[in-house]
Amino acid sequence: MRLAVLRKQVVRPLCLVLGGVLVALVLTAHLAGVALYPFAPPPPRLHTLSSDTLRTLAGQAVNNTLVVVPVNTGMLHLADNLLCSLQRTDFNGSNILFWALDAHARTILDKRGHTTYFDPHFFGVEINTNHHRNTENYHRMMLERPKFFIDILSAGYDILMIDVDTIWYQSPLLLRDDTVDAVYSTDAREFYQAHDAFDDPKAKGNKMPPVCAGVFWLKSNEKTVRLYQDMLAVFNGGLRTWFWRLTSFKDDQRGLDCLLNDGRARLVEPLPNGITTSMLDGRYRDQADLRVRLLDQTQVVNGQLILFRPDAYQENLARLRNEGKDRIAVHLNWDPTKEEKRRGAQGLGIWQLDEAGNCKMP
Repeated sequence: MRLAVLRKQVVRPLCLVLGGVLVALVLTAHLAGVALYPFAPPPPRLHTLSSDTLRTLAGQAVNNTLVVVPVNTGMLHLADNLLCSLQRTDFNGSNILFWALDAHARTILDKRGHTTYFDPHFFGVEINTNHHRNTENYHRMMLERPKFFIDILSAGYDILMIDVDTIWYQSPLLLRDDTVDAVYSTDAREFYQAHDAFDDPKAKGNKMPPVCAGVFWLKSNEKTVRLYQDMLAVFNGGLRTWFWRLTSFKDDQRGLDCLLNDGRARLVEPLPNGITTSMLDGRYRDQADLRVRLLDQTQVVNGQLILFRPDAYQENLARLRNEGKDRIAVHLNWDPTKEEKRRGAQGLGIWQLDEAGNCKMP
């Protein structure tokens, strides 16, 4: 009886108090992370590139732009497909800097005569972690990307980042634009001609539609370095940014969407089809000085659109060609649990390799 009374009068109230304190601490940490984060100086990225690495970068840069393709052992077949597609363009595939995500991939790529970058301090695995989508290892690998971008941008080089699961019809260097700070492809599930770009269920705000972290160009300057320093500060923010990471900042792509909607960025012309200048009126503050371009959704189409909106894609492609333009690339970034990348690309008639893995280009 005494034990029951003790539980009722002491233990339960104490648990409620401690629970309330814990909830208050979590909410305070979350609010502090959201409210104070933009004004807190991000911790510096201290790792520096070796002299050998800097010489490699200097030898690979094209007009100060490094064309970077991240790849691990499990995705080497996608690298073969990408390189095959580039043969139809005027871009020389030997200018690619392959960011090897594991030591075995680096060994294979080096033996094939490709130029590689490998940092053993970064987490990486050999298997194709994206095959099952959103695995813990996949997210851990994605969280390493800000470190790489900070290192390269801080060294003074622009970055043209292209995921290994892309197919090219024109030179990737067409994505460069020295008049802006960043150029991103889009991650929308609908074409902007059919749906308001700024009314996207996956958007993190009303300043910038969701972007894709798999095909983009970055100019080396203080604004782009700060963008990824701030991202790294959230990833490494401990309890202060824990709730933000849990709900919104799950990887580098979602982090980008958050940061590009925090007031620092503005969308600039030329605009993709479906977005008009009137849609930008009154949307940005004067302090929004990170100038961002969005690529046309048909010229650089994401996997969700080409796989699940094929009729709309073909209509928009015909319209684009009537304007004297054409597609530049296809990104096979649909959910691989719904359709394996190679099989999906074969079904669309855009896979570049034969059954033996040889390039079908003449």
